[in-house]
Amino acid sequence: MLSMKIENVVLGLLVLMFAVILFVDAILVTLNQSGIPLSANDVKGITGFTFILIAILILIKAREKS
Repeated sequence: MLSMKIENVVLGLLVLMFAVILFVDAILVTLNQSGIPLSANDVKGITGFTFILIAILILIKAREKS
């Protein structure tokens, strides 16, 4: 039981770290240069935000199991 909670916390934190890196990189590049709509940078931003939501759901699930 405890190992499943630890797995969910670790998985949630890894997804969250990856998401923050992508999302912040997308924001910094967007603010410093003009780009075309749905460029590779926009895709990074959307992906980063999606991973943030997934990480939040994983961490909530891990918290509920305790």
